[in-house]
This record gives sequence, structure tokens and C-alpha cells, in this order.
Amino acid sequence: GIIFPANQATGLAKAITIKYTKYASRLSQRCSYAKSCSLRRFSEKYHTLPPDHPSNTPPKFPLTHYPGKTKRIPTISVPPLPPFCASPNFNQNEITQRERQEVQHQLEIANAMKPAYASQTPLHLRRLFSHADAIYFWRSLDYWRVAVDKNIPVDVEIGKSYNAGKRVGMTFGEYLDYLEVCVGEEELEYRRSRNMIDGKSVESGQPIEIQQSSRYRKRHELAYLAQNELFPQVQNDIPLPYFCHHANDPRFKDVGEGKLYHTMFWMGPGNTISPLHYDPLDNLLVQVVGWKRVLLFPPNGHDNRFHGGDVKRHRNGGNEGDSEKSPFEGALWQYAGVDGNQYNTSAVDIEQPDYEKYPDFALAPTPYECLLGPGDAVFIPKKWWHHVRSFEFSVSVNAWWR
Repeated sequence: GIIFPANQATGLAKAITIKYTKYASRLSQRCSYAKSCSLRRFSEKYHTLPPDHPSNTPPKFPLTHYPGKTKRIPTISVPPLPPFCASPNFNQNEITQRERQEVQHQLEIANAMKPAYASQTPLHLRRLFSHADAIYFWRSLDYWRVAVDKNIPVDVEIGKSYNAGKRVGMTFGEYLDYLEVCVGEEELEYRRSRNMIDGKSVESGQPIEIQQSSRYRKRHELAYLAQNELFPQVQNDIPLPYFCHHANDPRFKDVGEGKLYHTMFWMGPGNTISPLHYDPLDNLLVQVVGWKRVLLFPPNGHDNRFHGGDVKRHRNGGNEGDSEKSPFEGALWQYAGVDGNQYNTSAVDIEQPDYEKYPDFALAPTPYECLLGPGDAVFIPKKWWHHVRSFEFSVSVNAWWR
């Protein structure tokens, strides 16, 4: 995005003519907030990431692990486009030069994506969005109160995951009030967790993982703002790669048709879950605030080592004499559409699988594991099964495109 010193921003925004409305609208919405809160350091130093940059902040809490084996997801690092530090004599030439830089950067992103898109395999894009305005602003609930009308209606899932409870309507302001309580509790727990000896809290003597889980049990229910369209007021905070929406530009034709279908918004406290499911379109998931873990399984794949039998032996670690052939040889391990779930959603809780009820889940292939921090993105090809868990207050955006 464009960066102005805070004390110059308001005046410069007013001075920009109507031909620069793409930039002026962004500035006018955020200048007063940036000036009063100083969330972002307006400096050319962001060509490299400082130690206190959100992308360098580790997760606050211990990461829970998938009970089975995982493998590392292919990862690349595309240098982010440095912020545009406008001069006091801001003019058309600077706009033209910046637009050229943006196009060149977008071509670099598309070229990095080509192999993964062609082979339809997941790809972790580290820190691709680390300089987006959203990385700095979206951490603050005060910013959300300024940027988005509090009376806008939103749909919220009650329960840990979006298929585990009911969907209720409320205003965005009401949800921010709820999150303010959650974030306060989370910060308090984080401070307590830092005061520990041998993995136990000095205050309670309990392992931190136990305290974290009990913290959520004490709260009546989790509320997850999931699968809502991204608010138009903040769309420019997180500009999507051109290959998602430049349908008429042949330079990006190797990464899809450039037809953007939806840009969805996900916001919630720690411990929220998207259960194992797949989407019919290619998906770019962008992590903006907090940390998430994504597990990815290939579409309708089987692990050939266990296909067609020895489910019980695999389940018990390969003990001889404990073999049991699966009665569901060739069946799909996902159990999609079972027990009232949608056709694209698994009935299995893959973090605590019930092998008695869903024995063929033992045939599941080894998933890719991807840890997403602020500024990271992951390409999830269409029909790939994925499970997502947040570990702390989290804000994400995903784009479905063809």
C-alpha cells in the first residue's frame, strides 16, 4: 500500500485529484485512525521486516498435533512488494512507476505458483502478504470499530466448528464486543503461561495445554464469524494476487482463468475449527492475524500401504497378531455426507478419530501440515480435503477462483 508519514497523510489525501481515487479512498478511510493510534510505523525501513513485525511473532500457545504422521508442505518465499513511500510532491509519474512495479511483482507471484497450479498440489507462500495494510491494522479491534459499521449484520457459528452448532445472526458491533472479552482472556492466559517452570504454570501447577483447554470449557460457547463475505470497507487492506481476478490478462492464464467467485472472511477466538472438507474451486487462504494449522489430504486418495486391510494393525502401531481386514475395502476414508454432514464435509473428528465408528479413516493418506502465521498464504487446490484450526485470536481471508 501507499505509506505517508502520519502527520502528512490527511493533507495529502485531500490534495490528490479525482484521477487517483483508487488511492485517495484508502487514505481517507484510514488517516485519522493511523494518526491517532500509530499502529503502523510509516517508514521506508519496511523493505526488510523488523524483529517486531507481526510475521515474526511466534504463536502464543503450544500447538496441538495431529495424532497421525504428517509431511511438510512445499514452501516458497516470494519477496513482498515494498510499501510505496510517497514523496511530498506526489504526482502521476510516481503512480505510473508504482503500477509497473506492482505488475512485475504480480508476474513473479504467478510464475512461482505455476508449478503447483499445474500439478494441483498445495503450496505454502511464506510472508506473501507481510506488507499488506491488513497485517498492521486488523490486529486491533478498535480499527474494526472505525472501519466497518457496527450495525452491519453478520452470521456467526456457535460451537467450535462451523458444522458443530447453529448459525445465528447478530450485528458486527455485538460480535466485536464478544471478541474483546475473548482477546482479553487470551492475553491474560498468555501472560500466565510465560510464568512457568518445567512446562507448568507457577500459578496453578497445571500444564499449559490443560489450562488452555479448560479456559475454553469455562466459556459457555465459542462464536466463530465464519464464511462471511469480506466487508467492502476493508477490501483494499488485503489486495489479492492478480491471477485470482484478472480474467482478461493473458499473462496470468497459466494460473487459472482469473475469475474470482468469492472472497470470504473468517474471524474468531482461539480454538475455532473448520472440519475436514473440500471445496469445488481453487482456494487461496491468507492468514492475517494470529496462527492457524492447516492439514491437507489429496482428493479421494488412499495410502497404498494400508489400502484394503490391516486397519486394526495400523491403528495399534503394527502389532503382529492384531490384524483385521477392513470390510470397506475401496471405500472412501473421509465418510463425507455421513451423520448429517454436507456432501463435501467429513464426519470424522480427525484430531480425535473414532476408529470404531469410522474404521476406514485408518486408510487416510499422510497429510501435508502447514502452519500459517501473519502474512502467510496457502494454495489449496480444488477437491483437496483440508482441516483448519486456530490457536489464538485469528483473522483470515480466502479467495475462491477458477
